[in-house]
Amino acid sequence: MMVVVDTEKAAPITGVASVSATFENVSEFANRELPKEFSKSFTDLTMNAEYQKKYNELFSAALQEGAFKNKWKPSENEFSAYLERSGVDSDSIDVLTNRLGMHKTIGNNQYYEGNGLTKNKSEQSDKKYGVVETLNFERKKLIFKS
Repeated sequence: MMVVVDTEKAAPITGVASVSATFENVSEFANRELPKEFSKSFTDLTMNAEYQKKYNELFSAALQEGAFKNKWKPSENEFSAYLERSGVDSDSIDVLTNRLGMHKTIGNNQYYEGNGLTKNKSEQSDKKYGVVETLNFERKKLIFKS
């Protein structure tokens, strides 16, 4: 089944907030909407190309190793255990597991580029980027019945 949602019409129903997927915009959104989970000091540290590269490498390695029982629902505990086995220091583990929490809550996953564009993962294309990326955060979940 495929569902197409008009986000303008859905906003009053779901309380959806859409943000252009840049480091700056996602940081501001997280600080405003979820300040207890993602503080300004956290986003200042993690929402940049250098830290995103580190997160991508470690998260992708954990996936490759099979560290998660369900790769579509990776847990912070499983990631933490993987990082500990890999020799990552405890302060970094805390930040990286919180980054996974952000990935799961906001949607800026390991492929997140931080420049507002999607990463093109097609091997048949020589283009580095795909379409413009927005992250949609729904404050109220809707359940669709088929």
